Amino acid sequence: MKIIEEVEKNPGEKRVYIAKRLGLAASTLNLVFVKKDEIRQQTEKCGNACKRKTGKESTFAELETVLFTLYQQARASNIPIDGTTLREKAKIIAAQLNMDNFSASNGWVSRFKDRHGLVFKKLAGESAEVSAESTDAWLESLPSLLGSYEPRDVNNADEMGLFFNVLPD
Repeated sequence: MKIIEEVEKNPGEKRVYIAKRLGLAASTLNLVFVKKDEIRQQTEKCGNACKRKTGKESTFAELETVLFTLYQQARASNIPIDGTTLREKAKIIAAQLNMDNFSASNGWVSRFKDRHGLVFKKLAGESAEVSAESTDAWLESLPSLLGSYEPRDVNNADEMGLFFNVLPD
């Protein structure tokens, strides 16, 4: 995208000079500029997370569209999804779409992640685990539960895990 933006920003400048400034061959710059519409479409489709070099679609594009939508919905609900879960969901969706030749291999999962710019990170922190609605009732009942304890006897479980990990072996 930087190459296209640079050429469009300097319409009067010769492309050879722009290519030299960007450290590219003039033919490479011209090829990118000729395919600018395709490149923009791919960028809109995949976003900045995509590191793909080609715009080639997957053999199972319909399955991947459904699976990616499912992944987005799960992540929006703070539901963690890993490669194994993704693989099982892909098999179920493939069966529903009558795709007999689909194999959810480790390689396919890896390429699916690359095509869609996915990373499987562990959801951590209090905001990722609890919704605001479910905490209201708990916050009302908490003082009565803690009433019989001294403040020095109350601690945070996250902090306990940290202290436990810091202990010497």
